Amino acid sequence: MTNKITARPCKENPSTWEIMDQYGKVKDKHYKTKEECVKFATKLAEECGCELCVCDK
Repeated sequence: MTNKITARPCKENPSTWEIMDQYGKVKDKHYKTKEECVKFATKLAEECGCELCVCDK
């Protein structure tokens, strides 16, 4: 387990964004924009007490 939530471009479909949780699991929901993904990742990070990491690549 890490102490961060990661928002990143989807590896299989780079035109969408995904969230990886503190356990290294990628959430099922994908987001159309970086802003939408970061919004939900920020909320998740706050709820879990984790740091938010945003990867552009």
